[in-house]
Amino acid sequence: MEIKNVNDSIVFNDQTFTKRVLFATNDVLSFVLNMKRGHVLPVHKHENTSLVMIVLSGGGQIQINDEVEKLTKGSVVYAKGEDDFSIPSVTEDMTIYVTISPNPTNQLYSKEFG
Repeated sequence: MEIKNVNDSIVFNDQTFTKRVLFATNDVLSFVLNMKRGHVLPVHKHENTSLVMIVLSGGGQIQINDEVEKLTKGSVVYAKGEDDFSIPSVTEDMTIYVTISPNPTNQLYSKEFG
């Protein structure tokens, strides 16, 4: 068993979003994504996986394929890895807990950022 505190991964950077990896095994990748107001996450895919994310705080918008929806604290989103995925707008500093399963084979997904 391994236990971590999500609060240790809530780190903001004025210049770019931050990503802090909590767990990275072959079966699952989980991380915290922190975005300041005005940041965007460009369109990308997650290989042949399933993604679940929970907005812990803040708000903005999410776009999956051609559909745009509002995100607020408590929003839970499911997406397939082959979907076009982006966060085109952050209206309030936002922290998101993300789980991707299985962990994508491209090691870029398991790297911390910001």
